[in-house]
Amino acid sequence: MNNNNQHNDLNPDMDFLNSLPKIEVTYSKSKEDVWKELSKKTSAPTAPTKVVRLQWVKYAAAACILILLGFTGFINLYTKTIHCPKGEHVSINLPDQSIVDLNANSSISYKPYWWKFSRKVKFEGEAFFKITKGSKFEISSNYGKTCVLGTSFNIYARGNQYKVTCYTGKVKVVSTLTSDKILLLPNDHAFVTKNGKIELKKCENTEDKISWRNNLFLFTKTPLPLVFEEIELQYNINIVEKGKFDLIYTGKFHKEKSVEMTLHTVCMPLGLKFVKGPNNNYIITPNAQ
Repeated sequence: MNNNNQHNDLNPDMDFLNSLPKIEVTYSKSKEDVWKELSKKTSAPTAPTKVVRLQWVKYAAAACILILLGFTGFINLYTKTIHCPKGEHVSINLPDQSIVDLNANSSISYKPYWWKFSRKVKFEGEAFFKITKGSKFEISSNYGKTCVLGTSFNIYARGNQYKVTCYTGKVKVVSTLTSDKILLLPNDHAFVTKNGKIELKKCENTEDKISWRNNLFLFTKTPLPLVFEEIELQYNINIVEKGKFDLIYTGKFHKEKSVEMTLHTVCMPLGLKFVKGPNNNYIITPNAQ
């Protein structure tokens, strides 16, 4: 009874709604388009974050590469040069504890931070090398190159002269002019000729080649200009020759003596005299003048 009454009460309302005109609502976008827009909106906030993170990683990697290249370039290019001035002798220790005794007016250059990768030096002058065993050790000069592993030897590299004397171990000498090469054993002495060839000699007394380390200088049938050149280096003076002296000298001098005593020792047997001039110059003339 009650249910029928309720149904009757709703009928007028339903009849009224049904009597209203029907309105059709059209959608300009399909369900697929709506879902695409929703997907873009929901994913939009996270995309920039990913891009920023990727860019930061790229920048960081590039910065690390630049720093690494810069550091490698620095340790490979940085060169240390030691020069022994005229009138002095200098002993130095290389990074591997190899010892180099430099004669007057000699210089050596090497790369201390690259030493573990390559033991190479550039050298001019005269020096005694005592090399610690290890990887190949290379010494380059204008007219020759010396390669060793662990040994001791003396190098004379002045002007166009290049001479090497081996004391212990083995030494390979290479001419930079012709690429000629030779292997030296103890007591071997090699020198590069003017045409770039290498000549080998056996030394009866190799200690004569390094007597300079004890301030003793020995000469056997040596052209006089070379003797004067050594005196200039050891005493830091200038020698002026008044005339052309085509003379040969055999003898010795000790650096502990004064330069005047040394010049007297050399000049007197050859009929020459010397006079001290200004600016530490010593003028050499024949005794007859």
